[in-house]
Amino acid sequence: MARPLTSSRIGRRAVTATLIAAFAASGVVTAETANAQGSVELPALRPAVQHDGAPVPAPFGPDAYVGYVSDISPYTGGIYYDVVKGFEDLRANHDDVLAQNLETTVEINNNASPEVAQRAQADAAASEGGLLTSFSDALGPELGEALRTSLAEGRLPKTQMLLDSGYLSRAGGIANSTLVEKMIFNYDRPFVVAPDRIVRHEDGQHEFYDPSSKAFPSGHTNQAAWVTSLLAAMLPELGPQVLDRGAEAGYNRMVMGVHYPLDVIGGRMTGTAAAADRLNDPKMRDTLRQAGDELRAELEWRTGRPLADVSAQQPYRDTATSVREYSDRMHYDFGTIYDPNAAMVVPQAAPALLITRFPELDYQQRAEVLRQTAGPAGFPLDDQSAAGSWQRINLAAAYAANVTVGEDGSVTVS
Repeated sequence: MARPLTSSRIGRRAVTATLIAAFAASGVVTAETANAQGSVELPALRPAVQHDGAPVPAPFGPDAYVGYVSDISPYTGGIYYDVVKGFEDLRANHDDVLAQNLETTVEINNNASPEVAQRAQADAAASEGGLLTSFSDALGPELGEALRTSLAEGRLPKTQMLLDSGYLSRAGGIANSTLVEKMIFNYDRPFVVAPDRIVRHEDGQHEFYDPSSKAFPSGHTNQAAWVTSLLAAMLPELGPQVLDRGAEAGYNRMVMGVHYPLDVIGGRMTGTAAAADRLNDPKMRDTLRQAGDELRAELEWRTGRPLADVSAQQPYRDTATSVREYSDRMHYDFGTIYDPNAAMVVPQAAPALLITRFPELDYQQRAEVLRQTAGPAGFPLDDQSAAGSWQRINLAAAYAANVTVGEDGSVTVS
């Protein structure tokens, strides 16, 4: 039987952190009281370091913490179970896939270098705060350093409020948690199923291996997916690199031995779907636009030139490599188990993911970009129903696409 909702440490934080942030911003409690009550910090409310000639940081007001229709998923029950319900079929009918699920985890976990393990530890710890600092290398050396310095100086209050306050992050919230889905699927983690085959990469500071927490889908990957999907929307010229970094964070859950590849794939699917719902919410989309303006102005002030110029000179990965890595991590080494010739059905919410990358395209044209850049059909968790396949959405490839629009409005991707 699934554990009660109140027994989850992460679940309590996800619920209370959003409320604490709203209360603190609206003056119901002070930031200090909120921090003490929630055992979490409110980065967006810290005093900022000021610099002559620099943009002046301006936190969001209380109204920005409330009133988002996307706080509740449009799927059944207000959660994202429908996005990953194909896992039930895998458990019922595909024992070979589940066996491979474990073997892939063991191979990745056992063969991780010390450097990769250390990076995985940093990503795991950053889920509770500092995620953008951990992901900052996706912007390249110069922009990454600029982002880290700006975050440390409290100069990005809007960005931190939305994306970088751990479980307080306002663009996350209850609808973007995998807590209920984990309870429904009730699938044990690799280090519980095969304790003698998993190397525990402990750091002596964090509780990375909680046997009471369930595996599918991966909450850390879900968080990495929605954060990097929204950050890509804020900085579209760096989209493939940012999305690749989010996919790496998912891979690192297997390095730690706390998740299987199917957990990671499922977490990417729910996180991407949640980001799409956020971008379909007019109020949240405008709030993200304001944070994007703040982030862009700060980074361009620090570097003294446009972001595209800086990233072109010092990329984290070249675009082709970013797309290849992201694509490989969409299905890992699983084979096809469903119709490999099935047509791609783009989920109804998905075209919003490309609003800032292709602002000149309409809804149908953005959907066509997603269709033409989609991953292959038939892999585990590929939903071939009319609801559409989040498993096949290749957001990095879509961001990297060169798009031509014909006189009749048709879209061709090269």
